[in-house]
Amino acid sequence: MASEAPLIALTLNTHGNPDIYTVDLKNNTRQRLTDSPGVDVSPSWSPDGTQMAFNSDRAGKPQVYVMNADGSDVRRLTTEGGYNCSPDWSPNGEWIAYCSLRGKFDVCIIRPDGSEQRCLTEGYGNNEDPSFSPDGRHIVFTSSRSGRRGIYCVTLSSGKTRRFRAALRM
Repeated sequence: MASEAPLIALTLNTHGNPDIYTVDLKNNTRQRLTDSPGVDVSPSWSPDGTQMAFNSDRAGKPQVYVMNADGSDVRRLTTEGGYNCSPDWSPNGEWIAYCSLRGKFDVCIIRPDGSEQRCLTEGYGNNEDPSFSPDGRHIVFTSSRSGRRGIYCVTLSSGKTRRFRAALRM
């Protein structure tokens, strides 16, 4: 049995401002999912592929939104923080991690229905670029908390944070 070609999500600026599209790699076709006067960027698929989280400034400042995979039922998730960005779904689909500007950037999580919002890194430098571990128990992120940029990990259950000490050489 042949596997289906992947459907990818991306941001394109083809009509004067960035919108989110899907591209079917098998048929080489694209579908525009958002059409707002705002900037729509950073699409992130839900684990089951039925929804997508993304950023938009359609309400004035960047916030995290969720929509169905076909672009329908767009709903705003975040309301706190002046600038919310970089959404990433947990592998089980129960959480969305994102960055929130609250004086400095913090890594926060929220349920896909907009409930149980909480910040995991408050008060410790700029914390950005969250990404869930494959088991969903940890979020890795970059931070300036030690005075220079580093890679950190926070455990969801305890909130305990640790820095990766291994040197990353390019």
